[in-house]
Amino acid sequence: MKRSCWTGADIDEFAAKHGLTTRQAEIVIQSNGPSKRKCDLAAEAFMAALRQCSYSREKGARRSPSKVGKQ
Repeated sequence: MKRSCWTGADIDEFAAKHGLTTRQAEIVIQSNGPSKRKCDLAAEAFMAALRQCSYSREKGARRSPSKVGKQ
């Protein structure tokens, strides 16, 4: 991970605050720079995307190769 103003304790706190694993928190921080505000927004967007993926899987909304091209 790139050097930043984030410490290990900050990363753990950030992960707990947003319901992320430590690794997910590291990725969000690395992708969004040292700005804690920007990282907070990115974490919210990341969690929303995970919820959407989970919801789609529960509803069976996935691509099925057997249905491609059939009418």
